[in-house]
Amino acid sequence: MIKAFFIFLITYVVITGRRLNFLKIGRPAGVMVGVVLMVLSKTIKANEAYKLVNWDTILLLLGMMIVIEHLAEANFFEIIASKINKKNYNQKKLMFITVFGLGFLAGFLVNDIVCIFFTPIMILMIKKREIPPLPFLLALATSTNIGGAISFTGNPQNMIIGTMSNIPYFKFFILMLPIGITCLYVNYLLLMKMYKNSLVKEIINIDNPENIVKGVLLRRSVFITILIIIGFFIFNNIAWVAFTGATLLLVLARRDEGDILRKVDWNLLLFFTGLFIVIGGLHQSGFTDKTINYLINILDKNIISMWILGGFTVIGSNLFANVPYVLVISESIKALDNSETMWFVLAFTSTIAGNLTIIGAIANIIVVERAREIYEISFKDFFKFGLPSTILSFVIGMIILSMYHFFNIIN
Repeated sequence: MIKAFFIFLITYVVITGRRLNFLKIGRPAGVMVGVVLMVLSKTIKANEAYKLVNWDTILLLLGMMIVIEHLAEANFFEIIASKINKKNYNQKKLMFITVFGLGFLAGFLVNDIVCIFFTPIMILMIKKREIPPLPFLLALATSTNIGGAISFTGNPQNMIIGTMSNIPYFKFFILMLPIGITCLYVNYLLLMKMYKNSLVKEIINIDNPENIVKGVLLRRSVFITILIIIGFFIFNNIAWVAFTGATLLLVLARRDEGDILRKVDWNLLLFFTGLFIVIGGLHQSGFTDKTINYLINILDKNIISMWILGGFTVIGSNLFANVPYVLVISESIKALDNSETMWFVLAFTSTIAGNLTIIGAIANIIVVERAREIYEISFKDFFKFGLPSTILSFVIGMIILSMYHFFNIIN
């Protein structure tokens, strides 16, 4: 057990070190070191490693990545930006669209991926319209994080929870939707309050490109994406829904899809695969069993235990990163009698925890790094807004989840 825990610590120090820029090794390489050490130390056998991977999560991620790449190739995101530009909204309306539009989009298309594609678009809008960078960049990062809580396909950790909890996609979406809408609205009000002096300038009119192609690829990609989202509500196995939709896109393209597949974030898939193995080795060592017994003694079928888990999750997600934290704590949640309630708490709080600091979520890092050319967002800049945003979202969401539990809507 000591060996496994030591290897676990090494792995996460490497991962965290990369995120803090004091180690020059990537996350996939770091987690691969952990996998190799688990096998060499005989904590797990080599042939057992494959069984520790949650392949449903990997399939879901892969499928959604392929779908997103087809949408990107079809200029789906550029078309959305162009339509917004043509309206020449004032800054208040543009902020509202940023918060709610990208928040809802993240709920279905993964917050990290939405940030990858919309940060460059946001940068262009900031440059052309001469709008203040900081509030809009913060709106992009924090709203996609909040929106990611709406569904199991909103972020990677929710994908893991969706495949482990067996909670129907439709039930999760319906119950999390009012929480997401409320938190997004509060986030919008907070942005307008804190940056009201920056958001008074009128937006200048800009020319919009007319050469965005709306072809067969766009119609096909959007149509199949809609089918996939509908499938999430109908079928329990969302991983195979996403993978089937992605496969259908590849087949209907009737071409060599090598370019699309090369754009898939294989580093992230490798990272998750290795992480499952490291966490599995920790579990087999008996460490998680002790953690489970400790948590079971603390957490019971009461509202106070929900808030304890929620607060612990916000802190743990920022210390270890939300995905590794969720993987570790999931075994404990499975063993609880009221596991459904705790799955909801875990999904929500591990998601909004990402708004606390820059390194709280990969989506934040994507926005901050890609926007350096127009604005350098400091840790202080982000935390100044992220702290009240996280606290308000946490309180609102936990109150609603407590009501769900009190009225036996979730068990």
